[in-house]
Amino acid sequence: MEQPELRVFFEKAESQLAGIRGGLLLAAQNGFSARDIEFAAKRLDAIEADAAARGLQNVTGFSARLRGLAEIGKTDANSALDIVAGVESALLQFALQSEDFLADVNSLVETSFNQLGGDVATPEHGVTDEADEWTDFEIDEETFEIFQSEADGLIANITANLQFLGSSPEDTSALWEIRRNAHTFKGAAGIIGLKAASALAHRIEDLLDKMVESRRPADSRVVDLLAIAADHLGKMASGTHADDKIIMEALAADFDAVLASPSAKRPKNVAAPLANKTAISGHAPAPHHNAPIVRVSLDRLDELLRISRLLVNSAETDGGSHLELAHDISQKLLQLRMVRFGTLETRLKRAVHVTCQEEGKKADLIIDGADVEIDTQTIDAVIEPLLHLLKNAVVHGIEAPETRRLLAKSEKGRISIIASADRANVVLIVEDDGCGISTEKLVKKALINGILTAGDAQAMSEDEATELIFHRGLTTAESLSMNAGRGVGMSIVRQSVESCGGKLAVASEPQKGAAFTITVPVVVPVSPDELPDAGLAQPSNVPLVLVVDDSSSIRRQMAKFVEDAGLRAITAVDGADALELMLNGRHEPDLILSDVEMPNMNGWEFLEYVKTDENFGHVPVVMVTSLDGDQYRQMASRLGASDYIVKPFGAKDLENVLAKFCAVAVG
Repeated sequence: MEQPELRVFFEKAESQLAGIRGGLLLAAQNGFSARDIEFAAKRLDAIEADAAARGLQNVTGFSARLRGLAEIGKTDANSALDIVAGVESALLQFALQSEDFLADVNSLVETSFNQLGGDVATPEHGVTDEADEWTDFEIDEETFEIFQSEADGLIANITANLQFLGSSPEDTSALWEIRRNAHTFKGAAGIIGLKAASALAHRIEDLLDKMVESRRPADSRVVDLLAIAADHLGKMASGTHADDKIIMEALAADFDAVLASPSAKRPKNVAAPLANKTAISGHAPAPHHNAPIVRVSLDRLDELLRISRLLVNSAETDGGSHLELAHDISQKLLQLRMVRFGTLETRLKRAVHVTCQEEGKKADLIIDGADVEIDTQTIDAVIEPLLHLLKNAVVHGIEAPETRRLLAKSEKGRISIIASADRANVVLIVEDDGCGISTEKLVKKALINGILTAGDAQAMSEDEATELIFHRGLTTAESLSMNAGRGVGMSIVRQSVESCGGKLAVASEPQKGAAFTITVPVVVPVSPDELPDAGLAQPSNVPLVLVVDDSSSIRRQMAKFVEDAGLRAITAVDGADALELMLNGRHEPDLILSDVEMPNMNGWEFLEYVKTDENFGHVPVVMVTSLDGDQYRQMASRLGASDYIVKPFGAKDLENVLAKFCAVAVG
């Protein structure tokens, strides 16, 4: 066998074994079972088959030994990991027999990491630029804003889990949470075209895979490097930084140094060096515990609510003795839909922090009413308007530090969100102590743009002039940037609020600040049979495509492409969410596009369930993943996948899939 082919095989096997080990470690955190052993055994089957095809005869029997553990009831992670180590040992024996291979190992590893650090070959050498793969997708402003919001949440999760890792270096659960969030960030940044950010997230992912593979605890150098990298990811996510290449080169050297150094354990009495990182992210992580969580879809919860209402009505009509109990059940079910407003704190504070960095300003975000409980659908409806209002407060409201000093104000501005709720409405007030809204500038711009006549401007009251900020195309920004200058932001905010039956009001006082009040009606849940199919306005005979991906940016872009092709699209955040959609009897997709690496239920588990189910087995499933390797394609084929697309992919790839399975014409 040729040495290049052998090297490729060993590299793929190494990556797959790291994934198997990671899965076993993660399963051990959540209750190890025979199912976990079988899943790992199937992945070992793929390695053994590849090894046999290359004449490596002693890499065999390991998957059978793994299944043997389940047969004798020995379902513990350590025994399974020992077998995985045996596979590695067998592979190593072949590597040691090849001088050429050993001589080239160091350069192979170095080359791999240099590619992640920015030393990417040019297209003339036959390597395609990953960012260019996405250029045939039109990334609109809304998609980019969705990515930024998603990135805020992912980075916040990384930062929170870094704190756990800082105090507990062997916390594999925290390590794999960081790895999962970095993986999702990598894919989302890739689809937006942020190549450097995607590469840095890939570098984080690779470092963590190596740590798991070598069973290395997260010492202080690792935690500090990951914290710095996460902070740079936040800056890169804005898409406006010109120093991404310099950052990548500097961090590449740091990653190489950490990988090359032995693990240095932090003394037990030394505090984790993340206090300053907490201040940057503006939040403290939630308590880390392993309390069991049960996922319940809103459809099923609403059906229970409908039944409880029938029970209440029946008890009231009959004068039954169980009326009080029926009311209690109904109230408890309603409470299950409620979410503390404070759960948004990390994302909101991150938005303020990032915008301040971009604008060269300083501001704190204060949340009053974090314990107010709001229906989860209302939370989803108001998060984007809130994020935009916070960015708007920094860009247009809070003055530069030197200006605030001249005005006898604190250098650091103050932005607050006040949350309250009653039986009828949820009220959210966003206030700042900045310069207020300049109605003079608004009227002047409106006159220049032909929105107002001189007579209209003369007759306008102060309140009417303030309302001009909601006029599409009108902005007081002096220059165009990612945060201001387009004149569409505030009109979109009002439109978003009004689309869920709410109202947006504004008040301002010169040099004292502005206040925006969002008022939205309390959501009254209805049962599934009373709800129209959201996003399925087209006739039911039009093919339905289910998009499954844990990245909201990728979900939206793929669903948009499907709908632009004249098909219907529904989305799910992971395999478990997708199964809930399918099992409730309301949706039977004609095609499924599924990611692989997702939380709760990954793509392999979802694919296996679908293809072995008598009701859904006929539905074609196409895997859309960044896992590029023959072993992954073979696993997909064995489990019944109809096709396999590697991220990053182009519009042509999706066109071909839709043409093949949904009879869509390729233009």
